[in-house]
Amino acid sequence: MRFEYVCRYCRQKIGAVENPRWSLGDAMERLGLHHLDPDHQQDVIRPREDQIEIQTVCDTCEQAVARHPELLLEGSIIQ
Repeated sequence: MRFEYVCRYCRQKIGAVENPRWSLGDAMERLGLHHLDPDHQQDVIRPREDQIEIQTVCDTCEQAVARHPELLLEGSIIQ
């Protein structure tokens, strides 16, 4: 199973974890995703055709929001 981490704002690929022997449950536990409440899991975990996408925030977007929090009100921080 392959898990790919992608920035929810700019869609930049941040990294990936792959282990063909993991079941979905194994991966959720090993990656710590089981600690998220079900609503948060639904918000950040996106099943794709051949992998699972996990939405997170890259350093660049995190810094942009820290400097200009009003960007979150725009709907997209990438202007």
